[in-house]
Amino acid sequence: MRKALRTKSALSYFGSDSEVAAKLAAMLDGCKHVTIPFAGGLSILPHLTARAVVANDLNCLAINFYLAVSGAYGITRQKQLIDRCQRTLSHPVEMELAGFILENDHSTNVGRAWAFWAQCWVGRKGQGGTSRQGGMPSVRRTASGGSNATRIRAAAGDLEAWAEQFERCEWELIDFRELLPKISDTTGCGAYCDPPWFGAGDSYLHSFTHQDHVDLRDMLSRFKHATVVVRYGDHPTVRDLYDGWDIEESRSTTQAGGKVKELWIRNRTTNEVKDDS
Repeated sequence: MRKALRTKSALSYFGSDSEVAAKLAAMLDGCKHVTIPFAGGLSILPHLTARAVVANDLNCLAINFYLAVSGAYGITRQKQLIDRCQRTLSHPVEMELAGFILENDHSTNVGRAWAFWAQCWVGRKGQGGTSRQGGMPSVRRTASGGSNATRIRAAAGDLEAWAEQFERCEWELIDFRELLPKISDTTGCGAYCDPPWFGAGDSYLHSFTHQDHVDLRDMLSRFKHATVVVRYGDHPTVRDLYDGWDIEESRSTTQAGGKVKELWIRNRTTNEVKDDS
């Protein structure tokens, strides 16, 4: 049995699907193999029942972190990374060091993995993967809510549990146009796509152009037997692109506490997947 997680994502990432991850994962329950072209903070991973997962992202720092926590660079270095994260404080000095490490190419893979993790968790919440990532840690000065220090401690304390989740993952660092053709269009295979959204997604270091959105739709349209689940912010162009697909309207909470409309798009319903199994 895998260790329980207190954190909803492995990295505090922009546009996280952590609040709705369980419901989205349920749409892929019939899949034994799932590909995630836009890994981000991997909030959906603990909720997937698939025994094998391919996690991809164009953010090389994110993939390097996942490789390091997975033990790809050796168990000793994996332990060094987890120990360093667990000793990280909510303090400006930590952020200055993390920034220095990421600006120097001679830093080790493990050093860069720590620095990226620190910028995601110690800095401003939910800004991982954007140009706003990092910054100075916030200090709560009221009696309500938790603190940045306890949040960091929980994230670091969960790394061993996340490493267990990563045991079924293989990692890729390629464009979705190269990745999606590799997925077998057979029952039991699935793809979960949470690409940069129209508007809000412009904040990502690897944002989408309009043509990227069109290309993604076109490449996903070839799947007739594999299950495809796509998450987007509600936008007229998205509705036009995926006209004829199964679209479910939902809402999620923003970092500021507001509600935002989003669309869950499927090429096949859960019942259709079960019928093929």
